Amino acid sequence: MKNEVYIIAEVAQGFEGKPEQARLLMKAAASAKADAVKYQLVYADELATPDYKYYNLFKSLEMPDEVWEDLASNAKELGVDLILDIFGIKSLKLAERIGVTTVKLHGTDLTNIGLLNEVASSRIVQRVLLGAGGGHISELMQALDLLSNKVVIVLAGFQGYPTATEDNQISRVKFLNNSLSENNANIKIGFADHASPHSLLSFALASMAIGAGAEVIEKHITLGKNMKIEDFESALNPDEFEQFTDIIRNAALAFGTTMNNEDFGMSDSEIGYREMIRRHVVANKDLDVGSIIQPGDLVLKRTSSSHFITDMKLVYHRKLNRSLKHNSAISPTDI
Repeated sequence: MKNEVYIIAEVAQGFEGKPEQARLLMKAAASAKADAVKYQLVYADELATPDYKYYNLFKSLEMPDEVWEDLASNAKELGVDLILDIFGIKSLKLAERIGVTTVKLHGTDLTNIGLLNEVASSRIVQRVLLGAGGGHISELMQALDLLSNKVVIVLAGFQGYPTATEDNQISRVKFLNNSLSENNANIKIGFADHASPHSLLSFALASMAIGAGAEVIEKHITLGKNMKIEDFESALNPDEFEQFTDIIRNAALAFGTTMNNEDFGMSDSEIGYREMIRRHVVANKDLDVGSIIQPGDLVLKRTSSSHFITDMKLVYHRKLNRSLKHNSAISPTDI
C-alpha cells in the first residue's frame, strides 16, 4: 500500500452487546471514511471462567449469530470491511460463516498455538491482525511462523485507558518494519493508537507511526465520549474520527515514496521547482576569447538569458569561443 494507509475504526466492546448500538457505530465509522470497522466477537466462555470478576461483563457482550450476520450485510452495503477480534474456535467459526476474511488475534494469543493453527488452516480468513502489545519478540516470531500462509499485520501499541505518551514506543514500529516487513511481503506493520482523545497527540501519534513504517492504523471510535460507553477512554467521536481519517491519509500522502535514484523520484512539481530556482553560469569578470575557464572565473546568478548553462562542471577547463563581459551568461555555444 504505497502512499496509502488503511484505517480501522475500532469499536472493541463499545457496542455493549446492543445490536442497534453496534449498527450505529458501523454507520458512524463508514460516514467517517474508515476503511474497516472492528468489533470484539465475544463469547464469555472463550475468555474467562465463570468465577472471573468480569465474566458477567463478557456475558453481556454476547449477541445472537443473526446480529453478526446482519452486521456483515450492513458492512457490504456501507462499503466498509468488517473485522472481528476472535478469542477461540467458536468465534472463528462464526467469523468464517459470515464471510469475514480478516480477523484480529489479541496479544494474549501469541502463544495460543491451538488457535493459531486453526486460523492458519482457515480457507476463509486471508489476513490476520496480530496484536503485538505486551508480547515478546520470541512469541511474535513463533506466531508469525505458524501464520506464514497468511497476510499478517503486526499491530504495535496497547490500550492503557488511555496509553501514556511515553509508553507508546513508536520506535518499535520502525524496528518491526525493518526486521520483519522489509524482507517479507506477507508481513505489514500497523499501530493501534490509544492516545487520549483530549490531546492533539490523538492525531499526531498515528502520523508518527506512518513515518516509522506503519501501513495500518487502528483507532477507537465511540458515539459520544460523554456517554462513557465501553472503551470510550481513547476513542474519538464520529466527527473527530472523520477529521482523523482525513489528516492521517494526507500524512501518508505527504510521507510519499523515495526512490533510490539521482532525483529521489521527485514529483513533476518539484522538477518544475528545480528548473525554476536553478541559477545560470555567469562570467565573474571580463573573459577573452580562447581563455581556458577556471573555477574562479564563474559564479551562479539569475539572468534574463534564454540560452544558459546551470552546471558549472560543464564549463570548467573549457575554451571560450568568444569574449565575454562581466555578468554575461555563458551559453552552450560559447564553449
